[in-house]
Amino acid sequence: MYRLVLFALLALGLSSCLLITPDDTTPSTSTVVIEPPAPSTYTYTCGGGRLVVKYLDSNTVQVFYNDAFQTLGLSRTSPDRVYSNGTYTWQLNRGGRGSLFVGGQQVRSGCVF
Repeated sequence: MYRLVLFALLALGLSSCLLITPDDTTPSTSTVVIEPPAPSTYTYTCGGGRLVVKYLDSNTVQVFYNDAFQTLGLSRTSPDRVYSNGTYTWQLNRGGRGSLFVGGQQVRSGCVF
């Protein structure tokens, strides 16, 4: 009888020592990095007209606008991938849609290839 009581007390004592912690294996969505398309030239169809974008590498694009290629460097990767040279800005979102801004004014939107 003594052993049965001892085991019962031990079982109750051990069950109160369980520690439940949150699962930390879920990736954070705030650090998702958008990958650019493979280096090549793409013609996008946009609200406002078509747009040719040449991806030179993961850090540089050339955007054909106003009859000339504008070279833009990578300036941000999250939440959108943004290339800019101060005047022209090419922004690519997680869904792969792009927008072009000139002097802060949006001139192309919803661009897809």
